Amino acid sequence: RRWGLFPLLGRADGLRQPVHVEDVATACVSALTVPAAGNRTYNLSGGETLSYREMACHVFAALGKIPHLVTIPRWLFRLGVTAFRLLPRYSNWTSEMAERMNQDLVFDHSDAARDLGFSPRPFRLSPQDLPA
Repeated sequence: RRWGLFPLLGRADGLRQPVHVEDVATACVSALTVPAAGNRTYNLSGGETLSYREMACHVFAALGKIPHLVTIPRWLFRLGVTAFRLLPRYSNWTSEMAERMNQDLVFDHSDAARDLGFSPRPFRLSPQDLPA
């Protein structure tokens, strides 16, 4: 928010399925009341699959701002992290933290849909969904 820029590592093409907290809460209540859910675990993923880059654009749109995405080459980021780690404040930084932007984190929620009636909404943010 401060600068109006959002840094992205590489293509930031890792796929995501953001899930709304109300969809998770509904699934949790169903898991407590549906007998088929006993002693089972479920993946709860969102109703839409989009890239990390697309997700960032959705956040800008909810803020009513034009997306200003700054693409940082992965090699440059790794070099920067190596340098920053010399400073005590950033000693815990790793390049893997940002590499996740390029990793797919998608999960099949068909078991939850079948057993719990889980039907997640697509990723649609409003300004009320974002912290002030």
